[in-house]
Amino acid sequence: MGPKQQKNTDEEYVSLTQVNDLLNQQKDMFTALLQQQQDIFKNFVKVILDSTNSRLDAITKEVQDLKSSIQFTQKDVDELKITQAKQSDHCNIIQTDIMKLCESLQVILDKQEYLEGQSRRNKIVIDGIPEAPGESWADSEEKVKDMLKKKLQLQREIEVERAHRTGKPEAARERPRSIVVKFLRFKDKAAVLQRAKNLKGTKIFINEDYADAVRLKRKELIPKMKAAHEKGDIAYLRHDRLIIHPRTSTPC
Repeated sequence: MGPKQQKNTDEEYVSLTQVNDLLNQQKDMFTALLQQQQDIFKNFVKVILDSTNSRLDAITKEVQDLKSSIQFTQKDVDELKITQAKQSDHCNIIQTDIMKLCESLQVILDKQEYLEGQSRRNKIVIDGIPEAPGESWADSEEKVKDMLKKKLQLQREIEVERAHRTGKPEAARERPRSIVVKFLRFKDKAAVLQRAKNLKGTKIFINEDYADAVRLKRKELIPKMKAAHEKGDIAYLRHDRLIIHPRTSTPC
């Protein structure tokens, strides 16, 4: 082998060695890089796992707290149901007591109304009799008796137990105050009311002495009575009731 050929062989040998070294270097570099990437991935996975575990722990705690809260709330609901049931029973008892009281009160009111009606049984109210200044009860009684004789033309003696003006005397400046008359007997009152039609055309009016509740009820019924009159029906008030007899059609 000549010198020139030997030189070429050495150069080839050196080149293979260098290539081998480079390959080894690359291998080491790749191995280190792979190890580094594995470490990074492990750390990343560890962070994810730690975070996930923390979140799972937090969720578990929230679920446990929510479960405890639900149990506590259910206990409150049960206690509230019991309290509500007791209150409902108590309300029913109170409602029953109120109904009994209302019934008792209505009985008392009915008795009171009856007694008041009885106390007014022999009374009438007269409007329109002129009033003199300083008029006494005796003066009012004499004016009533004079009106009964002259206006109603009652022949027999009507016994008046009491007669007096109502309201304040100042009201007489505008118009005469009403006179409440109490007769000794009911039949005298009936006779006066029967003759009250003789006062038509005068400014004197005679009415029953009704209780305030009855008077209010009659006032409410007056528009209906007038409406019935406009239709041609027979309508009149009897105590606190409106009596209407519908008009019957006349044959042609």
